[in-house]
Amino acid sequence: MPKLSFFQAIGALAFLAFYGFAVFALTRDYYIRHPPSQAAVPAVAQPAAQVRPRPGAPTLANDSSIPASIVETNPAILAQQADGLFGQGRYAEAIPVYRRILEVAANDLEAHNDLGLALHYTGQTPEALSILAQGTAKGPKFQRIWLTYGFVQSQAGNGEGAAAALTRARDLGPDTGIGKEAARLLGIVQAAPATP
Repeated sequence: MPKLSFFQAIGALAFLAFYGFAVFALTRDYYIRHPPSQAAVPAVAQPAAQVRPRPGAPTLANDSSIPASIVETNPAILAQQADGLFGQGRYAEAIPVYRRILEVAANDLEAHNDLGLALHYTGQTPEALSILAQGTAKGPKFQRIWLTYGFVQSQAGNGEGAAAALTRARDLGPDTGIGKEAARLLGIVQAAPATP
């Protein structure tokens, strides 16, 4: 390797510094004049609360990067979507998503519970009671569904059925939050005058 004199080495370093600065300046100028398109920015998944079902495919968000075949068969993803809609009070939109969960996971007790509530909140109380009864049969030790079943029965005016369901919810765990709520509702149901 040839040896450079002191002035040649300084000249080479100055040239490299100038060359690096020139490349930087030209690249910067190019990107200022031609900003990257939005397509080059990676897509960010939308939170479940912003999911809006499409007609005919209520389980898939329009802007979802997850393939439809996975969304439509994955109970966890479906539950996130349904719970997001339910949390926003969009019960009618949550109902088909909960139904889809039960198609792919028939024994999902949370889906039975939440579908029953959504149906009740949209004025479909008889169907809600049917779904909740199915859930209690599949999960007789699932405390939350008994609480919901008793609540919906009390709202439907069936004090006897409400008392039985709420008693069951209370007895499954009297010290839990659900058990305490069941006991509170049971007191209200038992104190209410009987309807003829």
